[in-house]
Amino acid sequence: MGESYSKEEEELFMADLFSLALESGLMPDIDIDDSLTRYSGLNSTAVLEDYSSKLLTDAIGKAPNYLASLGAVIASFKGVPNAVGLGALILSFILDLALLPSTMDSGDNTLNMMRRVFAEEKASGVRDIMDEYMKRLRMHMWEPLKALEETEHWEKQLSDQLTRLRNSMLHDDQMSTRAMKHWINGAAFHSQMLVHAARLKVAGSDSIQKDLKVRMSSISTVTDIYQKDLQDLLEKYKKHKRSSIRLEKSLTPGAWCYRACQLTHCIARDYEVGRMTPSIKHPVYGNQYCKNSLDAYLDYMFNNWNLVKKLNDYFSVLKGNLRELILQRQAFNVLNISPDSSTAVE
Repeated sequence: MGESYSKEEEELFMADLFSLALESGLMPDIDIDDSLTRYSGLNSTAVLEDYSSKLLTDAIGKAPNYLASLGAVIASFKGVPNAVGLGALILSFILDLALLPSTMDSGDNTLNMMRRVFAEEKASGVRDIMDEYMKRLRMHMWEPLKALEETEHWEKQLSDQLTRLRNSMLHDDQMSTRAMKHWINGAAFHSQMLVHAARLKVAGSDSIQKDLKVRMSSISTVTDIYQKDLQDLLEKYKKHKRSSIRLEKSLTPGAWCYRACQLTHCIARDYEVGRMTPSIKHPVYGNQYCKNSLDAYLDYMFNNWNLVKKLNDYFSVLKGNLRELILQRQAFNVLNISPDSSTAVE
């Protein structure tokens, strides 16, 4: 093959290399945590009931006598108000604490959400505020007015920290995969705080339609801002990945080659993630073609990465569902999810 190649050949090469990157675990993790996304939609109460049922079933299966000792704890879940959105998320957290014996493997449940998002981060204002708010909301789940007060207080604190974090990435050269993950999860969590505050506020209003309209307008503005912030951050993140991803040559699959080689095989390696793909044959010969294909690869990656679409959709879907989300009022009753739980309460 000559010293150039067609657009079709380039597309095929990029598609194959991107597929290898996905299979090799090379893609960075900037996703919204599953626990948060599960409780962000219109079916959050159903998700909570399904999760709680499985949790109780697992507890009974692993420790048959364990549930009998939790009668008082189970009884407290007979009528929890506003078990939707963040309310459902926090309830799943409380249930994890109450129903998972310390000897049980907690797996990927809500209890570990903060650890998954923030890992071993030593200092994070976003983490600290989210952590404190979840503690406060757990304390006041049964007191809607107090829950509203705490939500309105802590959402302002979180908003301030998210602005600081965004600016540090955009303007202070602090962009990283870790910072992106923190901001994205923080922005999603803050959006849910605003929805939960609106839900509690409208529920106690004497002018529901008027207050609903005001709250919807306010939250829509914030989701639009986060949508724009996300686009700006992704552009900056793409530039950041250009500094951490390399397309390098290998003489044969799995063998490195740093100088001129006749046969061109490329390896994609992400130094931030610490992984690389298997070798793949480039459509042309020549020493510089792997290196010179990096921009085309990054364009393909960010245009075809399903996670980017998922992140963009999160705020737009939330905005489209605002009315229904704010008006949700479902309560949670543990007696509705498992016949064994009623026996424990008795």
